[in-house]
Amino acid sequence: MLQRLVLGLQACIAVGAVAFAAPVAAQLSPALIRPIEVRTCDFAPEKGRADLDVLVTEFNRWMAASSAPEYDAYVLFPLAHSAEIDFDLVWVGAWPDGTTMGESMAHYFAQGDKLAPIFDAAMSCRDNRNFSMLTLRAPVAERFGPMEVSTCTLRLGAVLDETLAAVREWVDHTGSIGSTAAHWLLFPAYGERSDTNYTFKWAVGYDSFEDFGRDYDQLTNGSALDRYNELFELSMRCDSPRLYAVRTIRAPQEP
Repeated sequence: MLQRLVLGLQACIAVGAVAFAAPVAAQLSPALIRPIEVRTCDFAPEKGRADLDVLVTEFNRWMAASSAPEYDAYVLFPLAHSAEIDFDLVWVGAWPDGTTMGESMAHYFAQGDKLAPIFDAAMSCRDNRNFSMLTLRAPVAERFGPMEVSTCTLRLGAVLDETLAAVREWVDHTGSIGSTAAHWLLFPAYGERSDTNYTFKWAVGYDSFEDFGRDYDQLTNGSALDRYNELFELSMRCDSPRLYAVRTIRAPQEP
C-alpha cells in the first residue's frame, strides 16, 4: 500500500512540475499534497440534518477553546447515488500538511474527551480512511454547491504519469470552456479495504448548483464529452459519479 502511494505521489509531483502553469500553481495551497480523512456515518437515532447545528457550534467552540491545530471540515449528503450508498453522510476533514495532521491527532487524544460525546449525540461513523489529496484546480471559495466523486482505475498497460497528464489536460479544457469547478485527486493512504483495486478517486466541487447545471450541459449538449473520451478511452475507466450536497462545518481559517 505505501509503495503504491509513494509511486502515485511521485507521478503526481512529476506531472505537477511539468503541467502546472504559474497561474494555476498560485491557486494551490502551500503543500501540494494534503492529507484528508473520510468517514462514512449514520445519524444517531431520531437525529437528522437539522441536529448538525448543535454539533457545528460545539465543535468550533471546542476547536477555539482548546487551541486545536488547523483543520477544515465538511459534511457531504448523498443526492444522486445507487443502493450501494448505505450511509447518511460523509464527514471529510482536511489538514494543510502531514505535520499538522500529526499534531491534530495528538491534540485530540490529549483533549478530545469532551468532544467525543458531542459527535456521538449526532452521528456514528463506521470507518475512517486517510487519503493523500492532490489539488488540480482550487475552489473559488471554500463553500460549495454540489460535489461529485468518481472512482477511477487505470486500464491494463496504461502509465500513471501519462494518465495524470491527461487528467490535467481535461481540467484545463473544462476551464477553457468556462468551468470554474474545483478538481481533486484522492490517493488511498491508510484504512482502505485490503481488496480495493482502484487507482484514485476524482472529486469535483462546484460553486453552486447553477454552475453544476451549466457544466452538465457542456458534457451532454456540447463537445466536452468527445474530448473526455479522446483523453481517457484507452488509459482510464471511472465509474458513474456519486453526487453530494456539501455543508461546511469548519472553513479554512484566516492566517
